[in-house]
Amino acid sequence: MMKPVALILTALLAGNAYAGHGEHTFKMEQRPYQQPTAIPYDYSPYSPQTTMPEQCRDPLVEQYIADWEAGKIDFNTITANDSIAKDQRFCKGLDNDGNILEVKGCDLNNAPVGYLWKELADYPLTIGITNGGKSDHEPHFHGQPECYYAVSGRARTLADGEYKWMEKGMYFYIPGNTIHNTPITEEEGFGVLYWYPKNAHFDGFKYYWRKDVKNLRVAEEAFDRVDIMRKAAMGLGPYGTNEARFK
Repeated sequence: MMKPVALILTALLAGNAYAGHGEHTFKMEQRPYQQPTAIPYDYSPYSPQTTMPEQCRDPLVEQYIADWEAGKIDFNTITANDSIAKDQRFCKGLDNDGNILEVKGCDLNNAPVGYLWKELADYPLTIGITNGGKSDHEPHFHGQPECYYAVSGRARTLADGEYKWMEKGMYFYIPGNTIHNTPITEEEGFGVLYWYPKNAHFDGFKYYWRKDVKNLRVAEEAFDRVDIMRKAAMGLGPYGTNEARFK
């Protein structure tokens, strides 16, 4: 009779031999929340510009922009494609705890944190549009590159080592894993068409905020440097400490 230790070794060896045959192995795809946290770049190396960056080109987006510039659509009349469920075609906003809610009447006065958005497409790429009043925004990053086209107003956005003005009619390209931030300090507000070139299905995206990189020192230090730039450009403290400024 085999001893217990020998039995265990035999079982382990048999299991390893079995796993070595491709047809018997099990493969599980990693989910976005299982991916290792990336170390972000501090800011996009690009700046807002008056022509569409090559990285941002997409026929669906270009048609939206052409219709906007021709006066055929505005924030209220722009419509989503069929990839957005009919029961999701409403203006969305955030409450003070970061929960998504419906903004009644698409009215900024009903948006708790001062801005709202519409989802326009989830396939073949993810597209949305924002309408923002004077409001702060939390620095964040994600693996997907992102593009902006300013549809109204102006604001300073984190670009090429400082906060640069982005005004109506300008474009901005943000590579993946790059911190970005656009507080709206002007009374006239700011709105952008935003999209993620060659990326679809928003439910597969993973957003990272400062709280998501806690104790990952290199990433925390990147957010610290962004706070220094916010302070230098606009006199803003870290996100969440500027309530009086945005009332």
